[in-house]
Amino acid sequence: MQTQIIMDMGCMGIDDINFRRSIFNILLKLVQYTGFFCMAGHSQYVSAFDVTIRPSVSAKEIFSDNINLSTSGNEKSAFVSEVSPGVSIIGRSARSTLNLNYTMQNLYNAGGNNKLSTANQLQYNSHNTLYANRLFLDSHSSISQQNTNNQFQTANDNISKSGNSTNVSTFGMSPYWTPRFGDYANGNLRLNFDTVTTGSNSNNNSNSTLNPITDTVNIAEIVQLNSGNEFKRVKWNLAHNNTENYRDGGDNVKFQNSNASVRTFINQYFNVFAQGGYSNNSFLSTTNTSKNGVFYTFGGQWKPSSYYSVEVGGGNNSYVTVNVSPMQRLTWNTTYRKNSIGLNSGTTWQTALNYRTRQSTWALRHDNDTTTVQEILLQQQIFNVQDTAGNAIVDPVANTRAINIPTFTNDVIVRKTWNLSSTYNTGKSTIGASAFNEDRVYQLSGNSEKVRGISGSWNWKFASKTSAFLRPLWQQTTGTSITNTKSDRYDLSIGINRSITTRIYGMLELRHVNQISDLTTNDYQENRATASLFMRY
Repeated sequence: MQTQIIMDMGCMGIDDINFRRSIFNILLKLVQYTGFFCMAGHSQYVSAFDVTIRPSVSAKEIFSDNINLSTSGNEKSAFVSEVSPGVSIIGRSARSTLNLNYTMQNLYNAGGNNKLSTANQLQYNSHNTLYANRLFLDSHSSISQQNTNNQFQTANDNISKSGNSTNVSTFGMSPYWTPRFGDYANGNLRLNFDTVTTGSNSNNNSNSTLNPITDTVNIAEIVQLNSGNEFKRVKWNLAHNNTENYRDGGDNVKFQNSNASVRTFINQYFNVFAQGGYSNNSFLSTTNTSKNGVFYTFGGQWKPSSYYSVEVGGGNNSYVTVNVSPMQRLTWNTTYRKNSIGLNSGTTWQTALNYRTRQSTWALRHDNDTTTVQEILLQQQIFNVQDTAGNAIVDPVANTRAINIPTFTNDVIVRKTWNLSSTYNTGKSTIGASAFNEDRVYQLSGNSEKVRGISGSWNWKFASKTSAFLRPLWQQTTGTSITNTKSDRYDLSIGINRSITTRIYGMLELRHVNQISDLTTNDYQENRATASLFMRY
């Protein structure tokens, strides 16, 4: 396939690459040092903080009958010992909030190598009011370990040293201003600085046609201006979004969109609107899913009641949106689009359905978006579950790393995602289930990946301090980065949690994993037994 270059890189020699790398390193250091001083600022006002510091430590003894996730006939069993001290810090004041969770995972004999290894997991978020109701500063950071390629063996923790993984560090800060111009307009001006660094600028796959991931600095400017209360029958909006990704030695990426809209209310049931703008996106692509230029839409909305509404717009970007809410417990929003300009041009649609009863919740999602691996890593939650005391921790049963993240690459990715989830609570039991499907197309290589699966969970509190759990998972990954390979992963966990005291709880878990792949080198089975003790001071 002939590569179409949307972004004109010019004639770039070695001097150009070195110059860009120098600029990248300056940006990286600037963001990180500024963030350091931002976080250090908390200590100056620590006396005014209501601070809760909770140290913790966990100890685990793990037995695996296939510690390196090897193919049949090459299995190696091993015991792995883990001691992981950690700390949770929550700070609150009239002007600031801070939430930090950290674990230092110390492993002996991980991968059966008779050595001591350490892995760090961190998640930090803060919100600061610099000037009341007007000027704010948010910051965040994370450290985790991630799989780099979906076509190779994918361990979901650091116990089996099977390769195909790297350390990922992110940091970001976001100052923003919310001015108010009397009753005429309200504004929101935000500047985002984010960094993503990995332990290896590679996707660990020499046969892959995907260009490897590199360290990235993301800078985004977001400007919004909305009409105020002075405007009664006419509402207007102005917005500008510009995001630039500066890659260390890679091709930079830019997403830019500017738009304006005005809406006039004919009566309480009907209004008409006009909107237009300009889209200017720059990245290497062979798929032509992004079209730059001027876009416009004219249309109207009919809202006969609070229970439902229909909005229709026509132009070179057109859409239909239907909102349905026949009862307080049910909301459903669906939008069909046909765009000639912008990201995700062509025909796309989104839907979001939420329904709840006294004992259950139901959710259905479908979306289309254009993103990067770096953006996905910035949004990922590392401490994604709670322990028996309600404290955020790395999931001790399921994953310490995502097994369905895209292959690490600098390519821009167009995604189509489906997700259906439900939970049901009987009092003593909580039952959950989800089904998901994600199609990815890498814009430069033209390669694709499809990930789909079904997962479930059952937690049964059969005694006042004891509960049992069951967690099955099936996930299928199909990709064309080497050949049209397919892998099926079956994962089953069963175990018991016991609250020994208010600060100490233990867990016993048995786990079976079976991966079947078109690449026989990726076939493996593992049985694992884990005994855990967790104490929070």
